Amino acid sequence: MAIVLCPFVSRLVNTLIHMVEEEMDMVLGVPGEIQKLQRTLRKIQLVLHDAEQRRIEDEAIDEWLRELKDVMYDADDVLDECRNAAEKWTPRESPPMPSTSCRFPVFAWFREVKFTHEVGVKVKHLNRRLEEISVMRSKLDLKVSAERRMVSRVSRKTSHVVESDIVGVGVDEDARGLVELLTKEDVSANVVVLAIVGIGGIGKTTLAQKVFDDDKIKANFRTTMWVCVSQEFTETDLLRDIVTSAGGSHGGAQSRTLLEPMVEGLLKGNKFLLVLDDVWRAEIWDDLLRNPLRGGAAGCRVLVTTRNEGITKQMKAVHVHRVNLLPPEDCWSLLCRKATTNADEERDAQNLKDIGLKIVEKCQGLPLAIKTIGGVLCTKELSRTAWEEVLRSVAWSQTGLPEGVHGALYLSYADLPAHLKQCFLYCALFREDYAFVRAYIVQLWIAEGFVHAEGDLTLEATGEEYFRELVRRSLLQPDPHHLYVGWSCTMHDLLRSLGHFLTRDESLVVRDVQKGWANAAPIKLRRLSIVAPDSKEIERFVSSTKSQESTRTLLLEGARADGKDIDDYLRNLLRLRVLYLEKAKIQILPQHIGNLIHLRYLNLSHSDLKELPDSIRNLKNLQFLLLFGCRALKYIPKGIVKLRNLRTLNLRDAPVDSLPSGMGRLEHLNVLNGLVVNRVGGDTSNDSCSLEEVGSLHKLRDLSIYKLERAGIEAEPGRTASRLEGNQNLEYLDLHCSPRPTSDACTEEETERIEKVFDTALRPPSSVHTLRFQNFFGRRYPRWLAPTSIGTLLPNIRHLELHNCDRCPRLPPLGKLPGLDFLLIAGAPAVATIGLEFFGSEAQKSKRPSPVLFPKLTRLYLKRMPNLERWRWVAEDEGVAMPRLNKLVLADSPKLESLPEGLSRHATCLTTLHLKNVGALKSIRGFPSVRNLRVCGESGLEIVTDLPALEVLQLERWWHVLSLPEWLLGGLPCLTALQRLDIECSNQLLRRFLQKDAKDWSKIEHLPIVYIKDDRHNYVNYIKQSYNLETNLVDDDEDEDVAAEDND
Repeated sequence: MAIVLCPFVSRLVNTLIHMVEEEMDMVLGVPGEIQKLQRTLRKIQLVLHDAEQRRIEDEAIDEWLRELKDVMYDADDVLDECRNAAEKWTPRESPPMPSTSCRFPVFAWFREVKFTHEVGVKVKHLNRRLEEISVMRSKLDLKVSAERRMVSRVSRKTSHVVESDIVGVGVDEDARGLVELLTKEDVSANVVVLAIVGIGGIGKTTLAQKVFDDDKIKANFRTTMWVCVSQEFTETDLLRDIVTSAGGSHGGAQSRTLLEPMVEGLLKGNKFLLVLDDVWRAEIWDDLLRNPLRGGAAGCRVLVTTRNEGITKQMKAVHVHRVNLLPPEDCWSLLCRKATTNADEERDAQNLKDIGLKIVEKCQGLPLAIKTIGGVLCTKELSRTAWEEVLRSVAWSQTGLPEGVHGALYLSYADLPAHLKQCFLYCALFREDYAFVRAYIVQLWIAEGFVHAEGDLTLEATGEEYFRELVRRSLLQPDPHHLYVGWSCTMHDLLRSLGHFLTRDESLVVRDVQKGWANAAPIKLRRLSIVAPDSKEIERFVSSTKSQESTRTLLLEGARADGKDIDDYLRNLLRLRVLYLEKAKIQILPQHIGNLIHLRYLNLSHSDLKELPDSIRNLKNLQFLLLFGCRALKYIPKGIVKLRNLRTLNLRDAPVDSLPSGMGRLEHLNVLNGLVVNRVGGDTSNDSCSLEEVGSLHKLRDLSIYKLERAGIEAEPGRTASRLEGNQNLEYLDLHCSPRPTSDACTEEETERIEKVFDTALRPPSSVHTLRFQNFFGRRYPRWLAPTSIGTLLPNIRHLELHNCDRCPRLPPLGKLPGLDFLLIAGAPAVATIGLEFFGSEAQKSKRPSPVLFPKLTRLYLKRMPNLERWRWVAEDEGVAMPRLNKLVLADSPKLESLPEGLSRHATCLTTLHLKNVGALKSIRGFPSVRNLRVCGESGLEIVTDLPALEVLQLERWWHVLSLPEWLLGGLPCLTALQRLDIECSNQLLRRFLQKDAKDWSKIEHLPIVYIKDDRHNYVNYIKQSYNLETNLVDDDEDEDVAAEDND
């Protein structure tokens, strides 16, 4: 049931309508057969909605739908063959035929009599099978009904903001209690386990997340880590996730032998909190994690969430918190929040409270059930009739569902429009806790034919709306820590279980290829997902797939396979639409891949691929080709320009030297990452792609161009129009020049050429909201970044990055960008002063209000500016700057002597200030809202004062410091809100703190938490509340001193 038949049949009917208009039955020599096929399908279409609703409890209907589905798949393949052949025989000058198109040029068919005869026979055979199915329809007493078109009350133009799912005082009290327990000192062991227990969907993860995000937790633990474990975890996956979550890099390590020392090294002497979410097996503790974690400092905590209380006993949890069902009033509060879109609606919903309480009673106090039902109600009218209809739904009492799957979850699925049902079910193909990136899952939905463009929207924009709707309905859960909320989501394991149940007749998800998975596969497997990192049993998989020729989707992640293995199973899977081989150990893709004429999606990202075969030109239906991170790939065959239906070509971080000319004919391209332009005056210039071709790709939304130093021939005299002026749908633009050994490694001619290219050929259209420069070597920024034009030419820029613009001495007037939210400047050695030009300020000659400069900027990163000495700020009459700035990072700017006074005066929302290797900086003062201050590396600070909100002070990589600086010892009394002091220092300084008469220690012992660590993993951990000082650094002659210190 991975395919929802209603939209599938509807799409085929539309295709047949166009075939009738083209008189295709006459061309195929089967007069009347296509009209007959169309009529029969329309009759069946009328009862499909009723059949889908009744299939779970009626085996006869379920079997009837299976047979119908088989015929539909076969029909889809036949029509795909027709489309492919029609394009093959269409004259070269004709426009391309999209894979979603249904038009068939009649003249083409007369060229291949044998083919038309074969297709005609297939059509007649389809008709016979469909007639038999139609006869059975009348015996099943299926009712004529239609799916009602539902319109959500949430406007498409409204950005969906993910709200907290916390309701009621009970959850807040539980969270506070757990925070107190986690931060309470227990000297019995370095690492102590606590647990949260409850049934699926009751809110264990939500409670753990609230605890994890608590300010007191952040203040008490130097490192906090969140790792999803799930039923399907592998030891190496879990260890890699811990390394990453702790801020380390596993470097692609694949073995437990390599990973365990990494975990131990990162956490040794470190006071940490590790959340293990959704634990199903206790052995992960005793057999895997206990040893590498035991080197942590005293006070380390592990918080486990699980459904099985027996696991908490085996892990020897010192405290178990049992999550109770929500009380009725809290249930109603949560439902009301999820079912309404604004305060007015929430107030109006109080008139429906009596019905709402009956609805939440059916949810049995389960937050997940309540949230998904709230998503259903959010699409209905805010009326008694609509809510009572949900209350009376028969889906509440649906039987036969998997264990733990509440009827409310099935109701939420059953209420989805057919197109969203397909998208929801498809998400269940991925591993548990998989993070769905919106853009990437939408590509897969499009490739599967689930997305149908509406109005002027592209398929991608329509698919993104599908994604947002699933989030609104709580069927996908946003990652709250992602930079952009709603960009990445996960699926709750109960909803995933429901998806597996509903797709069990044609889909299979396999974690271990050694456990006889083939025996559990459906008779006609359509979609297969195998998560087998580094599996060496790929040959078992190959032999098992030989009988699964009907497979349309293959998701295979991380498996070891050579070209022969791939060739073997691709020979059998000729119906593939989706082939996902990300991270596969494949160097050569066999020529045989050219036989996959139905293929829409090919993903080889982060694989070992060295070359693409020439036969790729045969994949006429291919829409998405993803080669991101293929670091051994240098050549793209010319045949790629034959892929006229291509929508995405991603070559980012692949060292491709050029792309063939003719790319401009790929008019459906939506994403083009890694475009390499032709060489200046090279002999092969006529055979490689030029910037001119990019201008004809009017549907581009995402474009990155590399090796722009080659593009000099594009700057013809008198040419003023940008090559990108026709790309009015462009939103993301990356402009890359190749890195150079030194900033002077270019001639005057090259410098002038690149400046002209950026001035004229590369001016972005106004639609761009994300812009990146990389290695630009001009002496000035492009003219379209000038004060007089920047605000009007680039009104929608929200995210801007300027990397390694080494030769530009002045920054552009970015303060005039009205929507700029994120700004990164990294690598600007020619900049000695950040002047007023950076703000784009102008002295006001009239009495008009002063302008707001950088009005929406919240994050500012200034890195690798080795010659920056001065940062000026705008005067009061020139405007107010950065009023919303929340985070400022200054790194590797050793000559900067002071922060501008106006920064503290205007940036009143600044809470996070990070300084790294800013050795000449003398003072930090007057920031009323800063709560976190980090000073890393070389520092010449003399004054740190007037920071009334400062809670956390981190001094990192102070290996050269032999004693605490005076500003710290003398200024601490003024930092009245300070809760935690972290110091990374020399071993000599660390030992001084343990001396009986340590003067430095007396200056800081009044602080609630002090954590000091040297570069040898020795540490001192001090908690004032419990008067406990703990260290792992004890020499024989210091035993008495340390013991005495501990007793103080």
